[in-house]
Amino acid sequence: MVSPGSLEVGELAAAIGELAGLESAATALRLALSAEAQVRRVAEDPVHGGAASGTDAWLAGLLGATRESQAAGLRLGELLSSKYAATREAFAAGRIRVDQVRVIVNAAEQAPARATPEQLATAEELLVGKATGDGTRSGRAMNAKRLRQAARRMFDPVDRGLADEHEHAMLTREKHGADRETYLSLHDNGDGTWSGRFRIPELHGNLLDTVLGRLTSPRRVGRDRTGAPVVDETAAGVGESVSFPEVQGAALCELIEHLPTSGHGGAAAAVLVTSDLAALLDGVGAARLETGVRVSAGDARRLACEAGLIPVVLGGRSEPLDLGRERRLHSVGQRRALSLVHDSCAVAGCERPFSWCEVHHHRLAWSRGGGTDLGNGLPLCGHHHRRAHDPGWDLREHTSGEHRFHRRR
Repeated sequence: MVSPGSLEVGELAAAIGELAGLESAATALRLALSAEAQVRRVAEDPVHGGAASGTDAWLAGLLGATRESQAAGLRLGELLSSKYAATREAFAAGRIRVDQVRVIVNAAEQAPARATPEQLATAEELLVGKATGDGTRSGRAMNAKRLRQAARRMFDPVDRGLADEHEHAMLTREKHGADRETYLSLHDNGDGTWSGRFRIPELHGNLLDTVLGRLTSPRRVGRDRTGAPVVDETAAGVGESVSFPEVQGAALCELIEHLPTSGHGGAAAAVLVTSDLAALLDGVGAARLETGVRVSAGDARRLACEAGLIPVVLGGRSEPLDLGRERRLHSVGQRRALSLVHDSCAVAGCERPFSWCEVHHHRLAWSRGGGTDLGNGLPLCGHHHRRAHDPGWDLREHTSGEHRFHRRR
């Protein structure tokens, strides 16, 4: 046994690669033996089978594994023993990994019925080549994730029509499976934060990833003096660095604040937030959502500009002074007019697109009598809109026409 600490870096890489090949070869042999045990019905043998209820159960007891995992491996072993010679040979030689094998076999099993054995064998060989790297321009092997994308078009070099039919079948099946597996679980941690887990279809995962990517530009990232994540060109040297998951989290919060606020047929899907007039005016105090959760008055003021909140403003005797926000929102026509002047966030250097901006009452806040007109509207991205409502910052219009933030002293 060679001590890992005695190996050079190059030797470590070679050893790991060689061991991966040996593991693949060993797994291929184990699956082949399992398939043979199924053919011989070893599980039914009173001496060697131990009266197991099936080959999968017998294997699970023999290996200390779960019956479900052995059933999946048994099916793969049976398919490799009866079909897919190219995959079987590459697997046995340790040239491809078991997750790649599953991708190839799964794709081949969904081949259109009109595909001939020769067409299927050719498509399989080409896919194996991509898994080993022999069939790629770069010579680099495709991992299981990339191989799954290529497998959808495995018939492309053989027959384009066949490839279209195969891809449609695979995508449809994957979608149905993804729909069944989709879920969202949210939990209130009781400390001012929520956590959760989710699984969504590939389409929606890519859409979410794309949107979050656009909301997390590769500018310098830091924390402002309040400890909040800062993601913009002004953050250089502000403080400690922020990890990418934290940046993603801030982007998710910004995305949530832009969710649609009207449902089907015009039915409102907004949230009521109750606040005293004094708190709304001076930003000191708190507001309460209809769920009972309390948020800062500053957040309520900011969200009232654009997000899906319906403020219920109360006077000194808790008398409702205002119920609704439509007249405070800039109209679609006003937004279109502003989009002719601004194609992105109005803050100098910010490239967030106009479509992601909220129209801020810039010259005079609505809570202080500011009008909802073009002269008082300025498109700001979520990050800069939060900063505009931060009493520590002052948004100024320079003689050049640029808008920049300056710290108040």
